[in-house]
Amino acid sequence: MDDQPNFGLTLWDQLENVEAYTKIGTQSLERFNEFLKRRAEIEADYARSLQKLVKAHKEELNKKEGQGSGNKGLGVAVLSGTVAQSWLQLLTMTEHTATFHTSMAENMDTDLRKSIKNQIKENDKVFKQHFDDLRKYTLDYRKVVDNLEKTRQKYDKATKDMDAARQAYESANQDMNKTAKDIEKLRTEAEKKAMLAQEAATGYKQCIEQTNIAKEKYYTETIPSVLNIIQSKDEQNRIDFSKNAFLKYSGLLASQMPSLTTALENMVDMFEKITPSYDSATFIKMTQTHSPYPADFTFEERALATSNLNKKTSTRGFTKTRDEIDDNKEDAIVVLPGKQGRKKALERIKVLDKELAEVEKKRTGVDTLMAVYASKPEIAKDPKVQRDLDDQHQALDQRIALILHKKHKLQVYISTLDGVAPPDPPAVQIGGKAYGQGQSSPLTPFSDSSSVGSGTPVSAARPLSVHTTKSEGSSGGLIPQSSIVESPRATEVEERSHHGSSHQLASSHDHDSNHDGNTSVICRVKLMYDFEGNADNNELCVKAGEEVDVLEKQDDGWWKARVHRPDGNLEGFIPGNYTEEI
Repeated sequence: MDDQPNFGLTLWDQLENVEAYTKIGTQSLERFNEFLKRRAEIEADYARSLQKLVKAHKEELNKKEGQGSGNKGLGVAVLSGTVAQSWLQLLTMTEHTATFHTSMAENMDTDLRKSIKNQIKENDKVFKQHFDDLRKYTLDYRKVVDNLEKTRQKYDKATKDMDAARQAYESANQDMNKTAKDIEKLRTEAEKKAMLAQEAATGYKQCIEQTNIAKEKYYTETIPSVLNIIQSKDEQNRIDFSKNAFLKYSGLLASQMPSLTTALENMVDMFEKITPSYDSATFIKMTQTHSPYPADFTFEERALATSNLNKKTSTRGFTKTRDEIDDNKEDAIVVLPGKQGRKKALERIKVLDKELAEVEKKRTGVDTLMAVYASKPEIAKDPKVQRDLDDQHQALDQRIALILHKKHKLQVYISTLDGVAPPDPPAVQIGGKAYGQGQSSPLTPFSDSSSVGSGTPVSAARPLSVHTTKSEGSSGGLIPQSSIVESPRATEVEERSHHGSSHQLASSHDHDSNHDGNTSVICRVKLMYDFEGNADNNELCVKAGEEVDVLEKQDDGWWKARVHRPDGNLEGFIPGNYTEEI
């Protein structure tokens, strides 16, 4: 096959004809098998007829041999004559002829028809498998091409949507009746559509590249490989097998029928001329089209439509509408007890990380939209649009810096609890200027921290509280006093622990008298979490779901509460954010 045209290189676009060609070849073997079956039946019938004929005449001779009992020698004389011996030899030769045809029928069934029948089954199985593989590969390739078409349609839609969103945003900037909120909403939509269009273009290009790779592999590797296997199997299991079967058939006839020598020689000459490569080359010559492979798929870039809106000068400035930022959450967490505070801090860090990812995504959208305007000068003629985008970008930078500042405050708190060195302040960049460790943050409106030590904010350090030290009579503090920065809350609790009798746990009798006295209950609450209080610091131990009376709500977040127990009432302090009002 090496020096001859092969199916893979020349018939890659003729898969149906190749399949039809192999089916016709299989049908030829089936017709040859049917012919041999009928020929064997005829040979067997002929042999049985000859044997029946010979038997009748031999029985007649046996009767003649037994005749002449009264005239001895009559029968023997008749049979001993040359005519009778010749007749007997003729019958014997007829018996040999019947034996020959019986042998022919048996050999056709065992040596020829059985092997042809098995080969037909094998060919059907092999060709079915290979053509099923071809159909599967073709279906897979069509799915790849269909996916490319879907990706192209997605890219077209995303580009149109981006144009529409951008033009709506530019129109709003020129419309004095539009509010800043409307403009920001349209700008956000334009940023989103720009990102989607960029992702669609990237996906379209990647899909084209992948489709071209799949196309190249499909037409130059997959299809040729399977077609060459089919060609090889067809030549070996059909054409060459047919040649051997025909030769065996002719040999069977030649060995038993010398009288057909001339006809057999002519027939053998024809059989000898059977050549598998000649059959394949003839089939290729009659069916190939010389068509080239399909052209590569190319990326069709859509040009951005320019806006035809009348440009009007607007004196309205850029307005930010971000909700007010809640700065008290981190401060409330860092004053909580160690175990509960650490859990709250980790949960808050996860929330901040999610918020940071969303803000960074918005900033990426602004960057993408700015890149679109930078790459298309013909649509970026209004300087107000650029100023608007710059202001939005700077606002997002400041928001990112604030989130990082809050996250760092919680990380310092957790590091202090774990007894490890706190992390360095995050490095941020706002308006092209970098801020990091040792530099003051520009986010003055959002920050209430001051420098302590080597640049660590006081609010970021873990405050001293009743949960970080033990009394002087205990067996050691959780954290050395020298490593903790003291806060107003810590001082208050410390003074209350040593001097304030109002925070001392009273006896059951005292609580009963307070309950019956002038102590007023502000509200009744249920604990949402377990709280293991420190009795040395006048704290209650309560379980989640337990209900308590709130007697006093202090500004530092600690509430004085009363819990009713079977052995009496107890009063002490609990964290207010662990509760929900009933």
